[in-house]
Amino acid sequence: MARPIRETPILFGEDARRFLARMQENRKESPETRARRLKNYEFMKKAYEIGMAEKRAREAANGGVDPCFRKV
Repeated sequence: MARPIRETPILFGEDARRFLARMQENRKESPETRARRLKNYEFMKKAYEIGMAEKRAREAANGGVDPCFRKV
């Protein structure tokens, strides 16, 4: 059985100041990193769309039920 999720701690003092300062920083992304990230995003988006098209095709062929994902 899974353990319960702990509450998120509240930051006080120096920890809170450091956290807020770090959140205000602008993190620069190099053009190469951005291009790689966007390429990976487009790849995963295309894979998802292909998978969903296959799922819809299986459902259409089986009267609205996808045999690969039967509910138990």
